[in-house]
Parts: sequence; structure tokens; C-alpha cells
Amino acid sequence: MNEAPRTTSLFDRPSLVHLEALGRALDPLPGFGAFLDALPDIYAGTDFRRLARRWAECALERRPVGIGYGAHVVKVGVQAHLMDLMRRRALGFLATHGAGAIHDVELAMAGKTSEDVAAGLEEGRFGMAGETVEVWKAALGRVHSDGIGLGEALGREIVDNDFPYRRHALLAQAYELDMPVAVLVAVGTDTLHVHPGMDGAALGEGSMRDFRRLCQFVATLERGLWINLGSAVILPEAFLKGVALAANSGIDLSGMMTAVLDMIRHYRPTQNVVVRPPGQGLQIHGQHELLVPLLHQAVRWYMQHPRPREGEACASAS
Repeated sequence: MNEAPRTTSLFDRPSLVHLEALGRALDPLPGFGAFLDALPDIYAGTDFRRLARRWAECALERRPVGIGYGAHVVKVGVQAHLMDLMRRRALGFLATHGAGAIHDVELAMAGKTSEDVAAGLEEGRFGMAGETVEVWKAALGRVHSDGIGLGEALGREIVDNDFPYRRHALLAQAYELDMPVAVLVAVGTDTLHVHPGMDGAALGEGSMRDFRRLCQFVATLERGLWINLGSAVILPEAFLKGVALAANSGIDLSGMMTAVLDMIRHYRPTQNVVVRPPGQGLQIHGQHELLVPLLHQAVRWYMQHPRPREGEACASAS
């Protein structure tokens, strides 16, 4: 057990997600406004439009919008929709965890990611892609040498090495736009952590810097928007700590809107993002590969066709 694991090549490893399957961000489709108007004004129909309108208002008025996302968001191919909003300055902060960043790095390098876990375990190769490990080790070196957070270090590593598919990587796009991105690692949860030479001190240092950056961003959300997109535990917990620090500092977040978009209802996102923080909290259930493109279209539509602002009271049924 003291021997280094036998690694395999990421480029030879079978992967479940390839570039050809990723989605594309389109300009608002003709008639999409009529589709929005045709939605029922009840339950998710009400909340979907309220969320899209708040997002568009924030974009037009340069108010903060941030997203905490899980690994599944990267795997189902909605990067282009988020990147389009990043480039339009309609999205100003990203946070993810180790698994989300691993998939991002692999897509940038090889144009594919996501293992068949069961098959990989049986063959002894799950989590053993050597190239992925080396990129992370280099990024952790940047954490120490450059005094930066883990998200920025990974973005720099992708960009400086000019990985062939970097335009599909959220971390690289954020770095090139000089947009903050936080990668919060939970030690022992990622495949990388089993490999010798993985610098635990740098993992902790880089993640702590990013967590502090997240807390600084949360403190600005009085009239902004925070979306938890597919993270069941780590990002909801981190977000609530940012809310707690803001409250401790006397910062009023009563005008904030929060939203959870996920396939099923989870305890921590519901409590830590929707229920416990001040302000309005929304929750919409559905597949990311459908909800995110629809929300992208709606936000872009409302940005092009601003409407009178809705009353701040949440009128949706519970």
C-alpha cells in the first residue's frame, strides 16, 4: 500500500463525455418571449420567470450574480451557456469543488472526461489518469509560488499550457476574463488525493484562499443573485458560512435572491440556500441539460427586452 499507484493515460482511458455531445449557446430564438409569456403563472412557471428576470436585471444594472456548481453540471455539457453569460458580464463569480474542477481540466486537455466508475474499479484504473494528476500538481505549485487560490492556479495552468480544448473549460474562461472562481476541495473526496506528491498543504491553502474570496463575494449580494447548481453538500455549506460571516459583520442581505436548480430536492441546498439565508429563495427541479439552456435563453431575452420590475415579494405557491 506504500507503493505509488499505477497510472494510465487520460488520452487512452475510456470516457463517457466527449466534446461532440456538449451543448451550444444560441442567441434568443424568435418567439421565445411568447413562450415565456405562455408559461403558467404558478409554481415553477412563476419562479422560472422571476429567476430569469432577476438575473437579467442584475446583468443590466451590473449587480452581482454568482453560481456554485457541482461536477454533474460540467459532465452534461452546459458550459457554453454559462460562458456566454460570463462574457456578457451577466455572471461574475463561479465556485465549484474538486470533482467539478477535475472534469474541467480533463475536457481542456483531452476533449473528454468522466469515467465508467464501476468498470474502472473492477480493472483497478479508476482515478488513475496520470495527466490529470500532473496538471493538478503543477497548479498546486502555483498556489505556493504565486500566492493565489486554487481556482486561479488551475485556470492559469490550462491557459499557459494552451490545452487544445481550453475554450470549453470554465476555469480557463474565468481566468481569461479576470473573473474570480473558487475551487473548494474536501480532502479525501477526489480521485487525485490517493496519489503520492499531491500537496495537501497547497490543497488546503488554495481552497482557503478561494473560500475567503467566496465570503467576500457573498457580502456583496444585497441586491444580487446566488444560484446553487447541482451541488448537494459542499457548495451549500460554504455559501451559508459566507452568509453567516456577512451577518456577523452587520451586512444586510435581505434584498438577495437565491435559487437552487437540481434534479431532486436535497436537504442542504434547500435549507442552506433557499430557506435559511435572508431574502427570496426559489427552488426549481429538472435536468441541468434542459434547465440551464432554457434559463440562458430566458435571461438573454429579458436582457434584450427589459420589463417593469416585479414586486420583491415572492408570490409563488409553496
